[in-house]
Parts: sequence; structure tokens; C-alpha cells
Amino acid sequence: MFLAPAALFIGVLIIYPLARAAQYSLQEWDGIGLARYVGVTNYTQILTDPVERGSLANLGILLIFYALIPTALALMTVSMMRRTRPRGMGFFRAVYFLPQVIVTVVVAIVWTWLLAPSGTGTVNGLLHAVGLGASTGTPWLGSFNTALPAVGVIAAWLDFGLCFVLLLPGIQRIAPDIYDAARVDGAGLLREFFSITVPMLRRDIGAALTISAVAALQSFTLIYQATNGGPGYTTMVPGLLIYRDAFQLGEVGPASALGIAMSVLIFAITFGIRALIERNAT
Repeated sequence: MFLAPAALFIGVLIIYPLARAAQYSLQEWDGIGLARYVGVTNYTQILTDPVERGSLANLGILLIFYALIPTALALMTVSMMRRTRPRGMGFFRAVYFLPQVIVTVVVAIVWTWLLAPSGTGTVNGLLHAVGLGASTGTPWLGSFNTALPAVGVIAAWLDFGLCFVLLLPGIQRIAPDIYDAARVDGAGLLREFFSITVPMLRRDIGAALTISAVAALQSFTLIYQATNGGPGYTTMVPGLLIYRDAFQLGEVGPASALGIAMSVLIFAITFGIRALIERNAT
């Protein structure tokens, strides 16, 4: 009985919609008229349609920027802070975490201004000021070659603070005596990092990777506001494609199939990271 309210909440808001999405994924339906059963056609379309296949490839690239790069940078930052022990640790924690509390739409708009082809205060304007480019430079979010990496840089900037806050308490739990003993044995900076810091922060690293990877798999707002999947389909991701298919094109079946596939992928990555971390955790 004590579990009933939570079970009811989960059932109504999570399990039932997921079951309905699974039902829609086997149908051809525009959201208004009669639905027609098509089997696994919508699922095979994920691999055969070049746009959907390309969105998965873009997602794989963005996972590096959303998860691996912020976690690696945060790990190096907390490691250096442990050695230098700067004052005002709370200040650094607040400043690094600040992007997480800013509305993502606002972040996307500001970065769109910063990455504009020209203008005072833009990246191209700053490069021109130091003699590294013309006054009108690369349209970072409008070029086929740079749009996806540019979005990735914004995502890495967003997630760095979160990873930093997740890893900082972990490194503060490591006893300084362990590092002192390693230095007495002749360990250098790299040996300390890979033999002490990384193994003892394994669970914290796993948490940071999991949360940031799920954020990448659910990415929508940043890309919708910054590029809307363009130019062309260069920055198209599954989340944006689901929205386009379901609410703009009226293709509820393919959108539901892609949503179910993304749910399975999220579960696989989450439990995969957890299994890998728990197996070798110290």
C-alpha cells in the first residue's frame, strides 16, 4: 500500500505512455484518422532512411562532446585543484555550474550571437581583432563543415560544470596520505592520476558519464534553437526528428518507433556504464 502512490504515478506517466508509443510504432497513423498496422516497417526505416540513419550518426558524434569531453576536462580540473588547493572552492563550484542553471534556450541564443559570421564580440570578431581572420569569418552554425562541432562545443561547455560538481566531492574524499605515499614511492603526476585518481573516482566518473550521455540522447532544445537540425540535416538528431515527424509531418508511427529505439538505447548505455563501473569499482 505504501508503494501504491508511486507505482500509480509511474504507471500513468511513464509505463502507459511507453506502451502506447510501442503500439503506435507498429502502425501508420497521422494522429487524427484511422491507424493501419504495418508491423516492423517503422523500425526498419530507422536503418534504411538516410535522414534517420544520419541522425544516429550525428548523435554518436555529439555523445563525445556531451559526455566524454566534459567528463575528461572536469576530471583533469578537479585533479589539478586537489594539488593546488585554491581558496574559494565554493566560488569555482558555483561559476562552473552556472551554465546548468541558465535556460537552455537562452544559452542557444547567446551562442548563436557569439558564433555569428561577423559582429562586435563574436568569435570571428575576436579572431579578427588579434589578426587571425577576416572581419567576416566562418558562419560556425551555418556551415556544413562546422555546424555539428560548433553545437558540440556548446554542449561541452554546458555539461562541464555538471561533471565538475559531480567529481569534486569524490576527489575530496580521497585521503591525502595515499598521494603522499605514492610520491614517496616515486610516482609522478601521470602515475598518480591513472593509478589513484581515476580508479578511486570510478563510480563518480560513471555517474557523470551516465547523466551527460542521457542528456545527449535526449538533446532537443539546444539544437532546435541553435540550428533546427541544419544546415540541411547536418545537426539533425533523433529527438528533433521525432518532434518533426510527429508534430509537423503527422507521421506518428515512425516518430514512435524512433522514440522506442532511443529509449532502448538509453537503457542499454545506462546499464552498460553501470555494469562496467561496478565490475571494477574500488
